Amino acid sequence: MTRSQFFNLCNDVAAEIKMAVSGLIGKPEAGVTLKIGADGTPTEKIDQVAENAALSVLEADGRSMLFVSEELGEKRIGGKPEFTFVLDPVDGTFNAVNNIPFFCVPIAIGNSNLSDIRYGFVRNLVNGDIYSAEKGKGAFRNDTKIHVSGISELSKLSVLSYSHRPHAVPINNHNVRRVRVFGCAALELCYVASGIFDAFFDMRGMLRVTDIAASKVIVEEAGGKITDEKGMPLKTPLDVRERVNIIASNGIAHDKLLELV
Repeated sequence: MTRSQFFNLCNDVAAEIKMAVSGLIGKPEAGVTLKIGADGTPTEKIDQVAENAALSVLEADGRSMLFVSEELGEKRIGGKPEFTFVLDPVDGTFNAVNNIPFFCVPIAIGNSNLSDIRYGFVRNLVNGDIYSAEKGKGAFRNDTKIHVSGISELSKLSVLSYSHRPHAVPINNHNVRRVRVFGCAALELCYVASGIFDAFFDMRGMLRVTDIAASKVIVEEAGGKITDEKGMPLKTPLDVRERVNIIASNGIAHDKLLELV
């Protein structure tokens, strides 16, 4: 598939999801738990509606693929898969259910693990921005090429850090200039890719491949770096039961950030 074909397929899925969930945003019924998903966490109504919408597009598309999603787990569509289609139906479910305007649809296309993701697509479901990247071709927000920041001093960094669990790394304003958290990892990583923030930390052992697969290639193609807490490349299998810790940064400050772990 070409870059435009990847884009069109992802955009069709994201558009169908947006239409399907639009009436649920901010509604109490959106957060009703229907079951425990394949990833081991509760599947809320908005997640199930979004996943069903995505499947309707992919099954009508005609291409063979392995579909990987938080709720369903894995589903083979067609015959021999041409690629693996990795989806988080709604990243930032809590935000969407409570009408907090920060949630998205992240989609990645690859083969078997995080190291071979070749296309990433993230659609902001609030303002419509689309972040995308194909391996070796750069990263974009809509039609504009994006790049990570050039800040290297720890004291000047703006960092997104999940540190509210006992075993998480306590990144705070004593280490860096500012710390924020918005509850939607895929979109937050795109903010690192576009230079709004300089780094992203999550050491809770809670992130799934569906949360980060799309944004991983976007960060890297924007000139950034993303590793585990030991500074090693991410090679986690595309399995929703797996969990990862990550540090993403502009690359320049990466080694200094690793020293904080």
